[in-house]
Amino acid sequence: MAKQSKRILKNIHAAQELAEEEKLPEAPKPRPWENIILVVVICLTLFLLASGWDLMDAWNRGMYASLAAALILMYVQRKHAAKISASVAPWINRGIFLFISLSLCLFGIVIYLQHFSA
Repeated sequence: MAKQSKRILKNIHAAQELAEEEKLPEAPKPRPWENIILVVVICLTLFLLASGWDLMDAWNRGMYASLAAALILMYVQRKHAAKISASVAPWINRGIFLFISLSLCLFGIVIYLQHFSA
């Protein structure tokens, strides 16, 4: 009796695991035009950074540099998603979040310094 109940439990667990695997949605493949738009935005950001280097202060340079780093990490994440290991993927996500947050903070500082400070 105990052997049969163990077999039944084993089959139930196997069926539950298969059902859970079927429920997990597959990651959608990015469309090619999305990557093209991202590359255009990266190029535009780098162009603005390079062409306005003399006109920008350190806050603006930092903002554009961190934005470029975030965009490049996004491109790497999208383009090479299949090659990135499971242990590296969370670090890339954290890096994107860090650089975007840094860009937003620097943007706030730049806006304050240009419009509200004396």
